[in-house]
Amino acid sequence: MDIFPEDTVSSATSSPASSLYTPSPHGYGSWVQELSHDQQGVQLIGLLYQCAAEVGAGAFDRANHSLEQITQLASLDAPHTLQRLAAVFADALARKLLNRVPGLSRALLSTANSPESHLIPAARRHMFDMLPFMKLAYLTTNHAIMEAMEGERFVHVVDLSGEASNPVQWIALFHAFRARRGGPPHLRITAVNESKEFLADMAGVLARDAEALDIPFQFAAVEARLDDLDPDALRHVLRVRSGEALAISVVAQLHRLLAADDTTRRHLPGSSCLTPVQIMARSSPSSFGELLERELNTRLQLSPDASSIVSSLSPQSPVVQQQQQQQRPAAAKLGSFLQAVRALSPKIMVVSEPEANHNAAAFMERFEEALNYYASLFDCLERASSSSSPAAGQGPWRAERARVERLVLREEVCGVVAREGAERKERHERLAQWGRRMEAAGMEKVGMSYGGMMEARKLLQSLGWGGYDVVHDARGEAFFFCWHRKPLYSVSAWRPAACRHGRLAGA
Repeated sequence: MDIFPEDTVSSATSSPASSLYTPSPHGYGSWVQELSHDQQGVQLIGLLYQCAAEVGAGAFDRANHSLEQITQLASLDAPHTLQRLAAVFADALARKLLNRVPGLSRALLSTANSPESHLIPAARRHMFDMLPFMKLAYLTTNHAIMEAMEGERFVHVVDLSGEASNPVQWIALFHAFRARRGGPPHLRITAVNESKEFLADMAGVLARDAEALDIPFQFAAVEARLDDLDPDALRHVLRVRSGEALAISVVAQLHRLLAADDTTRRHLPGSSCLTPVQIMARSSPSSFGELLERELNTRLQLSPDASSIVSSLSPQSPVVQQQQQQQRPAAAKLGSFLQAVRALSPKIMVVSEPEANHNAAAFMERFEEALNYYASLFDCLERASSSSSPAAGQGPWRAERARVERLVLREEVCGVVAREGAERKERHERLAQWGRRMEAAGMEKVGMSYGGMMEARKLLQSLGWGGYDVVHDARGEAFFFCWHRKPLYSVSAWRPAACRHGRLAGA
């Protein structure tokens, strides 16, 4: 199922939603019943784009009006994928609007007291079972590590994947090492994770499997988040020793380092916090409210209609260019971390990341990219939910799908759309941008082999995952994991770049 057919998206984005529908003075319920399913889909897309533009401009009254219309068409419990997707994005847009009043936002939207927070680990396991991306990341990472460690007798693997970490990946590596010519090496794994309980469970599982396979094995736990690691103390914290061949694996976590030190965004035009008086004025038809709204539009170089809002927030606009210039220092911590990794002289560092541009400075650019990206993930989950659930032995995955959408993907969408500054952790970038960042830190790409790609394709075939594929990038050096030819994840391998005189950079 194609959630966003090209003609539908283009028609919805080229004109404001107000041109598609003028609300009845008798309320919203009657007009919803008159729309067909396809009409509701077109209506939802247009309303989401209009609402995003209004939220970005701080137009409280108009944004609230759009949100009211969206909630008539969308729900987290709706039977259709697009309706559930729209409900998730409406929630994120409402949170972004509320974030302009920080005290009220923190009081109402605190996640620490969420009654469902304890269900998130189970939801992540459901996502692992329902979608192939993490399995493919683990398999291709292990294949690259095996090739890099050929002939090595002492191997140290550092797992920086945090909440994306899974002992299954390293159990599979045990089996691969045991089967290699010459037998397994002395293997040491260091895992970085903020959960003490997870690390303890991981240590126990890996120790038992290593003993059963007769593999010399040690495990070290580092109770921390990736973004809390001190680059200057990285060798000490990760217990890197001379005489061991080092491999580093990081799955869907490296982008979190881009959030560090990003505090300038709150001072940009249109992103500042508003006072209650301004909010009341924005929501009032009084002359004072109109005056404030005209003042805001002048500052943002916007006109009040939604189409002007969207065009003014295009990547070429002066506002967006100013935002992009002020965002660049946010990469400082990532650069320091990658340089510290290079100084450890790993034989290989394998990086898996979502293939999306969710780190754009312009809010509308992030919103549009996120809407299309998560539409594909919702589509994947919808396809999976029609299959049988191994956990239940029979029946569909609908309950598991609902948990993933509510507890995992909704939080990610909020991270991309609703948050700013250091709180915006979901800063996914495309492989090309990661390549520039890695090379700037003195790393060079290690080609991912054709054999690794074929193994990944065999896994997809053996598990009956139609619609998915693994392909090389344009240079034949990295992999994309695709859903109906749309890349959703990338995996690439790196090592310290060789200097002209043959020495390793940083060695």
